[in-house]
Amino acid sequence: MRLGLAVAVLPVALAVTLMLYPVWSWVERTTGIESVGHSGPASWCYLAVWVPMVTALLLPAMWRLAKALLRKPHGHAGT
Repeated sequence: MRLGLAVAVLPVALAVTLMLYPVWSWVERTTGIESVGHSGPASWCYLAVWVPMVTALLLPAMWRLAKALLRKPHGHAGT
């Protein structure tokens, strides 16, 4: 299921990355880091959008899992 979510968010991340083209141009002008080229944003730009999106989708499930693993078992030790 987690892999499915990561793949499902890919088209949205691509669209958001392309919509952020002015931001990537500004980053390149400001920092000198290669961000845009003749074929669009650089690969790291796509990752910079996709990774937080996937993290946001998976975070609730990871939080529930961590809480379940850290929860102390109920009941009495002697019974």
